[in-house]
Amino acid sequence: MAKTYMMVVLTYDISQARTRRKVAKALEESMVRVQKSVFEARIEIRAANALFDLTQDILEEGDTIRMYVLTRKGLKKSRASGGAPFPEEASFWLL
Repeated sequence: MAKTYMMVVLTYDISQARTRRKVAKALEESMVRVQKSVFEARIEIRAANALFDLTQDILEEGDTIRMYVLTRKGLKKSRASGGAPFPEEASFWLL
């Protein structure tokens, strides 16, 4: 069975610098930072949920994290100006 990748955006609002660094480090391993507290990736939903759960366990009281999953149709309607481009859908990776 083919793996299904979705465009996923994770964003957070974390007050303590130490907690922010831990969450950012966890996300940087699988996602691209597009703003200080916003990360994007074309990733399997299972992996995205695992990342969300991992980062949620790091949060302190009052911190927030949100995950948005964009469908192919929604991604076609999305727009960006400046910064990293949206991750492309492809059957290969250029390194």
